[in-house]
Amino acid sequence: MENRKFTIGYGGIEWDICEKNWEYHDNKSDDKLNNLNRVDENGVISYIFGILPVFDENPNYEKLSEICDFEVLANGYKFTGTFIDALEYIKANFKVVDDERL
Repeated sequence: MENRKFTIGYGGIEWDICEKNWEYHDNKSDDKLNNLNRVDENGVISYIFGILPVFDENPNYEKLSEICDFEVLANGYKFTGTFIDALEYIKANFKVVDDERL
């Protein structure tokens, strides 16, 4: 089975992990995830959005352990991993543009 494909975007203060070709019609969220999120009709994550490169998701939450292919829009970097790996990438590589926003 092929991995689902996601992009990782960053706007200087906000970030998102978005399934490729996803449309914002998925209107269900998963209340076990702390950031703004959407899940599809099968209950799998299709979108996660956050402010600042910080997250407090539970790394043991089963949905976050799905193996997916990720591509960082800003630099084209691609990797295969879990949502936790993607969140760790965001935390390590995206910096707040203006520290006064903290």
